[in-house]
Amino acid sequence: MAAPRASWDHAYEKGLVDIMLDHNNPIYRGQNGWTAEGWTRITNTLNQKFPLAHFTKQQIQEKDKDLKGNYKVVRDSRKQSGTGWDDTLCIIIAEPIIWDKLIKDNLRVKKFRSKPFMLFKSLATLHEGVFPVSCISVDPTY
Repeated sequence: MAAPRASWDHAYEKGLVDIMLDHNNPIYRGQNGWTAEGWTRITNTLNQKFPLAHFTKQQIQEKDKDLKGNYKVVRDSRKQSGTGWDDTLCIIIAEPIIWDKLIKDNLRVKKFRSKPFMLFKSLATLHEGVFPVSCISVDPTY
């Protein structure tokens, strides 16, 4: 029998992404994703941070897949002609006719018409290697 579906809220999602960013290095991440040790460390760290959650590795992997899918749909939608992005509110800005086209092209973007995607920058760092200025090392050998 599969584990019950995990109940994720924004604090859990942000906690997961923050922990993944902390573990985003060659020790825990291989060419094709997280190593087995990486997943174990991420799972243990998340459950220590949120002791009432009791997430399984599978639930965390499913949430990671879901967040990555949301990230990709918002990233791709932002690239479409006629769209903008509000960095403060973390929302796509577009006229209704553009939104209609975005939703027609990918139904998954619909929820972001009225809901911010606060994890966009963190997920960009995680999945694209885009680092905020504060994370860039001044040592060129790093």
